[in-house]
Amino acid sequence: MISENAGPKELESIAVAVHSLIGLPTTIRSLNRKGLRLENGKILDRDYTGPILEEVLRTGKTIRGVPKEGTYLGRNVAVSPIFSEDGKVIAAIGIVDLLSILEMQEIIRTVVNNSHAVVFLWKNEEKWPSEFVSENVVQFGYTVEDFISGRVLYGDVIHPDDLKRVKDSLKERIRRGEVDFNIEYRIFTKAGDLHWVNERTFIQRSPDGEVTHLQGLVLDVTEKKKSEEALRKSLETQKMLRTIINNSQAVAFLWENKENLPTVYVSENVTQFGYKVEDFTSGKIPYESTIHRDDIGSVIKTLKRNIEEKQDSFDVEYRIFTGDGKMLWVDEKTFIQRNEDGKATHFQGLVVDITERKEAQKMLEIQRELGTKLSTTWNFQTMLNLVLDACLQINGLDAGAIYLKDELLDQINLVASRGISPEFRENISRYKADSLEAKQIQIGKPIYSLEFYSDEMADAIKRERIKAVAIIPLKYRGEIVGSLNYTSHTLDRIPLNIRNFLESTALQVVNYIAPVCIQAELS
Repeated sequence: MISENAGPKELESIAVAVHSLIGLPTTIRSLNRKGLRLENGKILDRDYTGPILEEVLRTGKTIRGVPKEGTYLGRNVAVSPIFSEDGKVIAAIGIVDLLSILEMQEIIRTVVNNSHAVVFLWKNEEKWPSEFVSENVVQFGYTVEDFISGRVLYGDVIHPDDLKRVKDSLKERIRRGEVDFNIEYRIFTKAGDLHWVNERTFIQRSPDGEVTHLQGLVLDVTEKKKSEEALRKSLETQKMLRTIINNSQAVAFLWENKENLPTVYVSENVTQFGYKVEDFTSGKIPYESTIHRDDIGSVIKTLKRNIEEKQDSFDVEYRIFTGDGKMLWVDEKTFIQRNEDGKATHFQGLVVDITERKEAQKMLEIQRELGTKLSTTWNFQTMLNLVLDACLQINGLDAGAIYLKDELLDQINLVASRGISPEFRENISRYKADSLEAKQIQIGKPIYSLEFYSDEMADAIKRERIKAVAIIPLKYRGEIVGSLNYTSHTLDRIPLNIRNFLESTALQVVNYIAPVCIQAELS
């Protein structure tokens, strides 16, 4: 007879019976004593308790949930109370709900296999033999069996000119004790075509620290590379642009087709957007509430149209707000789930951050428009205004100034500005040839530090609340003729993509501004 003081010995018969019947991991304990844990037909622990078991003993209610601690952390469990004849809780028995886990794994598998990202599990051996590869590897012409059988080693599909770089990068990350690494390189498809891929790999180590396996996410970025190449060619003297979305990962969602799209599942990497899994799955934050209000209408319209047209999937781009209020552009690939009657019940989504790509497109459009406008005017002040207005369209840049060299007075003068106070404008209206600022401009290299300003300017900078600065010298026919100066009151530093934009813009506009200045001096 089970009592509130029953120990492992008294509980063993009922625990074994339940475990044998259902075949799932089983736990049991009495009210006053710890009990048993069974898996795979064996008793693994004779002094066991767990947080859900203890909660059921306190409340007397059956609980289905996910423990936040203990042996079954993060796994679905179901625990029920055992009552005495007089209705008192004397024990609790639970099982680990593997069916829910398998169902979620199937969701993830479906999302991955319908995405562009191919999942690999490689051994940390020569040329990286594969232990697992997702079915969507067929996009490269290979079958799962090609890799799993060992007929094809992953190292053999990498372009020979890139293989050493990949090896060296991985080796260095391992040497430094890192848990992942990210790299882009070329691979050959089975048909012999060359594709660019972005690989994000997580490094697995044994308990003694030895690297045993590599979990990789391989994404075809060939089209992105073509876009980058077109952008680089259009900006002949611009430095290499940072790889677009080179660190982004697809966040997997499962939404229910109900009002506000309740989130059934979201992958843990949703943290890259500043949220936790529980924020969405608890209903605390409806996914729709993260979408920019100017975009929500078109997103819902796209969703409804594809449902009505009986489509299986669709793509849509829109803006979202992160947990800390930052706005991002995302691309969402959604797969529509329907029941036997054809009614849409769920949506499986892959959401990828494409903000950098959008910003790069915006910068290219700004430069093209600026070039067109500059080529149609000879009015000097109009040119200066066009340059200032164009650069201040970039998010984060909120003040700007243009300086030109005055050979007669041997100084560099402020000739146009936006977004600065009259007091600060007076402080920076000219730089004598022997000033710290003028000397740095004359060096001819871009400056992205507040150290550009002399110590005497410290109080003025503080009052103006400037947090970051970009000083881009203007060089014409080998001579420094001035500079483009931009500041930010919100950014702690000028990002690389904005630096590249400003430097290439300086090269672009000096060919319009300098000739006008020279003509004016001759006149």
